[in-house]
Amino acid sequence: MKDPLQRPDDWIDPRERRQNLDDSKVPRYVEPDGLEYWWDVKENVIRTNDAGTYLSFHSFYTRDYEGHSYAKLYFDGSFVTITQEGKFPGHVSFSPNYREKTDAGELVWHVDHILREFVLPDHESYRWVKHADALPKVTISGLDLFDDRAQQDRFIYLLTILLSRHDGVVELALVGKKAKGKVIFGDTLLNSFETGELIR
Repeated sequence: MKDPLQRPDDWIDPRERRQNLDDSKVPRYVEPDGLEYWWDVKENVIRTNDAGTYLSFHSFYTRDYEGHSYAKLYFDGSFVTITQEGKFPGHVSFSPNYREKTDAGELVWHVDHILREFVLPDHESYRWVKHADALPKVTISGLDLFDDRAQQDRFIYLLTILLSRHDGVVELALVGKKAKGKVIFGDTLLNSFETGELIR
């Protein structure tokens, strides 16, 4: 019986097709403090002029073919895994609703949860496997507590800035279209920031 985890000889990683994209017109942005950032459309990562600081986007499917997504903000030598409130219990999501915008025309990114440990099918390593129940599980472990308020504030600042110019539409970014985004933290998470309960 054929091993479902064995990569088929004729399988082509969809990410390889992205390497041919002409990203010469993708906008770059610079903040007053010198932070430069841009969307690396080939890798689906928002990069900065600090190689260790970036925001990556991920997705996976469960056995019922329900799509899930999350993001990881890398900084200070580690990362924070973030999601929004899912559509139903057990649903993991981090993606904008394109029908929801602010009065200023900003796309809204909801940030509701910081995950300490996250167990999911290893879709990243076996992208050709269609049935998630055949996949081994992988555990993602990141920060859920900050060393001090300064680090917490840096997390909030970086996430807010990096998503302020991101709408996830590759076609528009490739022609130089500048996006507008706004982070809205959930009430529970926002209260945790204010009370300091996420600080060690």
